[in-house]
Amino acid sequence: MKPEVDASKCIGCGTCVEHFPEAVMELIAKGDYDKKKIVDIDFEYCKGCGVCATVCPAKAIIMKK
Repeated sequence: MKPEVDASKCIGCGTCVEHFPEAVMELIAKGDYDKKKIVDIDFEYCKGCGVCATVCPAKAIIMKK
């Protein structure tokens, strides 16, 4: 299972980022002119545990095969 972020739902709160080591998740700028940030997941380090989907208050992360 891998997490998938729905950019339209992500509020950029960073709650998911706080639950993982530095290399797994980070907040990045959505676009050049948009100041909103969304979570980016490095799948090289992601273990597919699903904690990020569980703690997301906006339900912007879902687990997919």
